[in-house]
Amino acid sequence: MATYAIGDIQGCATELEALLERAGFDPAADRLWLVGDLVNRGPGSAEVLRRLRGLGPAVRPVLGNHDIHLLALVLGGLPPQGKDTAVEVREAPDAEELIDWLRHQPLFHWDQDIGWAMVHAGLHPHWDLAETRHRARAVEAFLQGPNGPGLAASLSADPLPKRDPDPREQWQWLRFSAAVLTRTRYCTAEGEFFWGGTPPEGRGFRPWHAHPDRGTRTTPIVYGHWAAQGLHRGKATLGLDSGCIWGGSLTAARLDSRPARLVQVDCPGYWTPGD
Repeated sequence: MATYAIGDIQGCATELEALLERAGFDPAADRLWLVGDLVNRGPGSAEVLRRLRGLGPAVRPVLGNHDIHLLALVLGGLPPQGKDTAVEVREAPDAEELIDWLRHQPLFHWDQDIGWAMVHAGLHPHWDLAETRHRARAVEAFLQGPNGPGLAASLSADPLPKRDPDPREQWQWLRFSAAVLTRTRYCTAEGEFFWGGTPPEGRGFRPWHAHPDRGTRTTPIVYGHWAAQGLHRGKATLGLDSGCIWGGSLTAARLDSRPARLVQVDCPGYWTPGD
């Protein structure tokens, strides 16, 4: 049995199909991990969700910020933004089934048998994997409840906390936890996060995976979310967002091989950086 992880798909259904074929993925025997951002900006968000949902228990996705944004668009009343294409899902004949499937996916996956964990964006430098899983499960439970659409909308529309709030401030604690897992690129070693593009110099902001780990993590992490960084192999991290939507490639990594073996397909690109 092989375990493949695929980078940010973002609605690129044709490229997903080509990559699965090139990798020789067999849903009857293999497992497919997905680092999130399954939808949006590409032309086939509904098709991607339909294909992945149809693979049943072979699929292990985590939610990315674009996936949560889709929940906000469909369930939370958030108006579409300029680059949004995932609103097509709202008009699909199986929209209810697709959104329900998406809403019940986790934000963090950890498989101790194969020795990998997966998140969409990044981790807090002070959290170990148990704390990360605790935070993810709390956000997941809230997203799946009656106030979940409001939380999804707030993650796309409202300013996010830059530091970990007091857990008694439940709403902000949930929003910060979700943001760390789905939006992180830069933070400081002390745990201050920068949610924009390029952080200010001289304040200790570095890529999240460049900081010494105070959470005593020993498990390698596969992640996405960072097309500008591209395919990235770190000491204990593997970044798989190779910019499919921007004319790069869609990447799969076979995690049960050492080192992880990569398979890629080119993408013609549906957006140009800077548009």
